[in-house]
Amino acid sequence: DVHTVLGVVYNLSREYPKAVEAFRAALVHRPQDYSLWNKLGATQANSSMSAEALHAYRRALDVKPNYVRAWSNMGIGYANQGEYAESIKYYVRALSMNVRAANIWGYLRISCSCIGRGDLVALVDAQDLEKLEMEFPL
Repeated sequence: DVHTVLGVVYNLSREYPKAVEAFRAALVHRPQDYSLWNKLGATQANSSMSAEALHAYRRALDVKPNYVRAWSNMGIGYANQGEYAESIKYYVRALSMNVRAANIWGYLRISCSCIGRGDLVALVDAQDLEKLEMEFPL
């Protein structure tokens, strides 16, 4: 649809307010499109609207609970707000669905380091998802 295309074009040209409006307009017609909610969230995150981005990612997960990218983006959103302990839960959940996602392991390592938990950094380095899931259930 034209609004989605406009949103992508505006996003690529870093015209984030226009992209947000275009994605919102597209969502009026396709409120169950989890990918569109994620695009809105990513655009909001790019324009320093982390709280709003978290809402959009949550909507994406309401529509598609196993959407790994939205789980990861939730973690990034919390980390961008300095809420590293909260971000860890979302990264661990994303990894439970895609253990091979090297980028998410990297984000997780940063958040564990930011909260001063060397023990968790060691678990991340060992990619011990089972112990991480016990430590951070979601």
